[in-house]
Amino acid sequence: MIIGIDISSTPYKTGVSNYTLNLVRNIVKIDKLNTYKLFYSSMRLPLPEEIVKIKKNHKNVEIYQSKIPPTLLQILWNKLRLFPIEFFIGKCQIFHTSDWTQPPTIKAKTITTVHDLTPFLSPQWHHQKVITAHKNKMKLAAKNCSKFICVSQSTKNDLLKLFPKIDPKKIEITYEAAEEKYGQFIKLSKESQQKKKEKIKKQYGLDKFILAQGTREPRKNLKRLIDAFVIFKKENPTNHTELAIAGKYGWGEDVDGIKNPSVKILGFIPEKDMVALHASALCLVYPSLYEGFGLPLVKSLKVGTPIITSNISSMPEVTDKASLLVDPNSTEELVKALTKIIKSNALRNKLKAKGLIQAKNFDWLKTAKETLSVYNSI
Repeated sequence: MIIGIDISSTPYKTGVSNYTLNLVRNIVKIDKLNTYKLFYSSMRLPLPEEIVKIKKNHKNVEIYQSKIPPTLLQILWNKLRLFPIEFFIGKCQIFHTSDWTQPPTIKAKTITTVHDLTPFLSPQWHHQKVITAHKNKMKLAAKNCSKFICVSQSTKNDLLKLFPKIDPKKIEITYEAAEEKYGQFIKLSKESQQKKKEKIKKQYGLDKFILAQGTREPRKNLKRLIDAFVIFKKENPTNHTELAIAGKYGWGEDVDGIKNPSVKILGFIPEKDMVALHASALCLVYPSLYEGFGLPLVKSLKVGTPIITSNISSMPEVTDKASLLVDPNSTEELVKALTKIIKSNALRNKLKAKGLIQAKNFDWLKTAKETLSVYNSI
């Protein structure tokens, strides 16, 4: 079987990029029978080095590059329905589409992964071009896809509410995961863990801190988190905990201009530093207003870092009983949760133990096997 996968998202360092890269990286490890044609299209961005390595190490992987920018492909494919994917990559039986475009095909059956449906549910969180692209793409996907992969039960529920004509039997759930290095960290000796933690804290000028991680955009609810943290500091003036916000700026009102010595905006963090950063945090605070999955949650689960997160969408599903759940619209609940987790070592240890158990549910090889099963089913 020849399987095409759109990997055009991989250079953008987003959750979708992470999913696509790790899916490809792991599926070619376990599948030596099928041929994989990876389609990459970008006018300016070079093919990521990680993809080049995959091609170099696996004989059943072929790469097809195009210089057409994704914004133009959105028009050619989603609107005009021109140039079937076979025009770019040749014959294939299956094509796994991105979250951005839904190309026409000659004979290939299509599968798409649905990461989240915020352009439909909360359009105020997105640029108009993103909303337009997703609406065009999903309208076509609902009509043409043979299978849908949802990254959580929550996302599947949203998909069926928005597109009730989709047969539920066409939808499979495959969770995202954190890379193996996160799980490996917790297996290191206490001395090695401590050295890595001290090194990363020194590198970023941190001491005792709680971590918020993700692209800085309205959906991440960072302004309310900062407000809650400032209240906590006023109520506990002798507490020296800092709030570290890691992630590149996305869009909307930014929190970068906030003048508070206890709040540190770290900006984009290279993936090589992310494991130690999650591991050295007192806790992860992830009060997002909606998530299709929530990858930072699994990163913290894997390294045993306690979590405060929202009680809506996929977040209770991902963390189960291994987090403190709060109403993300309540500053008061956030303050209470911060107070509990920062002040109670016993609570942090309890959440750490539960988190390490919950983390076992998320593994990229498992995701790859389940995805391969979806391919084989059609």
